[in-house]
Amino acid sequence: MIGLEQLKRIADQQGTPIYVYDRQYLLDRATKLQELSQTHNCLLRYAVKANPHTEIIELFDRLGLNFDASSEYEAERLIKLGVEPEKISLSSQQPPSNMLKTLNSGVKFVATSLRQLELAGSSGWQGNLAVRLNPGVGSGHSRRTTTGGVSSSFGIWHEYMPQVLDWASKSGCVIDRIQTHIGSGADAKVWRTVVEEGLKLVEQIPTIKILNLGGGYKVARMPDEKEANMAEILEIFDNAVKAFQKRTGRQLSIEIEPGTFLVANGGYLISQVVDVVDTGREGFNFIKLDTGMNDLLRPTLYGAQHSIEIINDSKAKKDYVVVGHNCESGDLLTPEPGNPEQIKPRSLNQAEIGDTVMIGGVGAYGASMRAIGYNSYPAAKETIL
Repeated sequence: MIGLEQLKRIADQQGTPIYVYDRQYLLDRATKLQELSQTHNCLLRYAVKANPHTEIIELFDRLGLNFDASSEYEAERLIKLGVEPEKISLSSQQPPSNMLKTLNSGVKFVATSLRQLELAGSSGWQGNLAVRLNPGVGSGHSRRTTTGGVSSSFGIWHEYMPQVLDWASKSGCVIDRIQTHIGSGADAKVWRTVVEEGLKLVEQIPTIKILNLGGGYKVARMPDEKEANMAEILEIFDNAVKAFQKRTGRQLSIEIEPGTFLVANGGYLISQVVDVVDTGREGFNFIKLDTGMNDLLRPTLYGAQHSIEIINDSKAKKDYVVVGHNCESGDLLTPEPGNPEQIKPRSLNQAEIGDTVMIGGVGAYGASMRAIGYNSYPAAKETIL
């Protein structure tokens, strides 16, 4: 892990705000998960939306990882960076602008709605493709991270399986892969449900060879958080597939699409204290930073928790609410866990204007999901060490 003093030096040399990514952490994390996946007959795809930084993509490509793209633009970016199209799975809420071109590109296309199936069929395509199905259950640390169930628009609702089968019989295409994704979690029971529900869908389509179980594998950004045990989860997947094969005679392989799990704790956002204010004896002490939701949206959007440290030599501690520099009451770095509507002070080193601040766990859905352009603040720079 990159140390605080090194992060402060980077801030002094390059200015703030700046994202710093730890190359060695990313290498170690991806290598271990790749080895574990191969042991359990599982293909590892990196979910690019977590962090599309060029050097991260190139590092993971060299390690032999495959990729998951959430738009045709992500897929095009990967190809421009030298990733082979056959290593890319494209699952997008928005249909490609040129369906036949996408299908002919070599990218493994995933239809996420009946409309996308219609477009694929009418394009004249006669090859293989995948479908994303909503199994009817969801999981996540908040409603906004739940990607399955009746409140989620992701994938074809499982009750429409007859329409999917009818399309397959008439289109001349072969559905060889199912993708499901219900949300996020660390509890092994969640993942047992994921694979069981996925296999129920697989059983209804005899041409399926691959079950893609998506991402959402929880990381511990904070000391009190529980991280997903990937060895246990992949063992659950492997055992379920073997039991399915024994019962049906059908051979299947598994794919997973972690993003956060690979990169979250390999990234830091380095900022500076620009002001310290309070709202009186009965109120709060506030630290204002030179960054905010225009660079890191997760706390505002989800009430997500990130470690924060004031890098100074102070021996005194003080309770602070940490806020961003945007003219927006929701630009908050210390929300109540899971509740972006409320604030919760943190005990931090007593701060002075000009102090360097480290925000941790931002390697995933930090720079890639920021509110770029809000208040016309320039985006934080990015560097990898």
